[in-house]
Amino acid sequence: MSKLLEQINKESRIGSIKDLVFPVSSTYDFSNIGKVVFINTGDVYEGKFLHKNYSNTEKLPGQAKKIIEHGDIVFSEIRPKNRHYALVDFDSKDYVVSTKLIVLKVKENIDPRFAYIVLTADQNLREFQNIAESRSGTFPQITFEAIADYEVNIPDLPTQKKIEEILSAYDSKIENNNKIIKNLELTAQTIFDEWFINFRFPEYEKAKMVESEMGKVPEGWEVKKVSELFNVTLGGTPLRDKSEYWSGEIPWINSGEVNKLRIVEATEHITDEGLRKSNARLMNVGTTVLAITGATLGQVSRLEIESSANQSVVGIYDEENKLNEYMFLYIKSNIMDLILGASGGAQQHINKQMVENYKILSPNSDTISNFTKNVLPMFKLIRGALFENLNLKQSRDQLLAKLI
Repeated sequence: MSKLLEQINKESRIGSIKDLVFPVSSTYDFSNIGKVVFINTGDVYEGKFLHKNYSNTEKLPGQAKKIIEHGDIVFSEIRPKNRHYALVDFDSKDYVVSTKLIVLKVKENIDPRFAYIVLTADQNLREFQNIAESRSGTFPQITFEAIADYEVNIPDLPTQKKIEEILSAYDSKIENNNKIIKNLELTAQTIFDEWFINFRFPEYEKAKMVESEMGKVPEGWEVKKVSELFNVTLGGTPLRDKSEYWSGEIPWINSGEVNKLRIVEATEHITDEGLRKSNARLMNVGTTVLAITGATLGQVSRLEIESSANQSVVGIYDEENKLNEYMFLYIKSNIMDLILGASGGAQQHINKQMVENYKILSPNSDTISNFTKNVLPMFKLIRGALFENLNLKQSRDQLLAKLI
């Protein structure tokens, strides 16, 4: 590695973003095509195109205009920190993207993947976000011209490919872990659905079904309010103008973190004083957290770290730690029912009281114990893989900072 760093220092030149890539704005000709895949800013995230669904061209919005080609980089001009970017590494002849996505082509002697790595490096994204906020604080937005002169290290083409090769090893391991996590999560949810929705739990044939307010359920199972079985906690935010409340040791998350499958790192940190003098409350590992308002309404995740949260997050936790896996999978399966609420109409938000009063099915203790024995090993493997990914990403980013 030291030899590579020496080579980079020797062979590199100080350049700028405009020496790596340039923007294009070729527009799509719809005259000879009836359907295309339209990609908006929210349809790309951390290197992935999130769908490949075709739309009729006559129904597309006005911002559906830009062509993309193999080797292009698409990068959202809105809030760079939100990580809406991707490298086009497939045949995209039927794709059209929003005008809110900057489409970038690489220059001669620049490897597309190397340019993509530079543009999406954490330290560079932070700087791009700062530039965006300095230009328009209420709606952080950038243009290519705003970042074109941002300085970067540009090694020769063989060294670019070597850097890409090294970093790809980290990315491959992270991607492999993600596949394992996805399969384990699917398996756990499938077991839950089979046992508690289809009622095909072990020896279900011997169970007597009786009437309840949720319809027929196995005898001995009950319908209870969430608050009868769990602690329900609403988050809070320490005052922002009190510097002594922030940059401490206590993890604190905002509702955006609930978009993630599991929560393994904090958004920010608060102090002991910030925790004591605000409505923030510390939530245990294993707490099911759900976003209760705004754009993230209905998102469900699980804390794998002890953390506090903001007032748009509700946490649900069993102090005896017997029902936490059951609750997480139950809420994931039934979150839309909770959001619809007693009125039967979609809500703009839900609140702590609605969560507390929400009725859930409470199986008998033997069934819950058996279920937990089945799924807990999967939960532990998921947790381990997520923390391994976090460590891999941190190591990758530290290495990337040295390499570029």
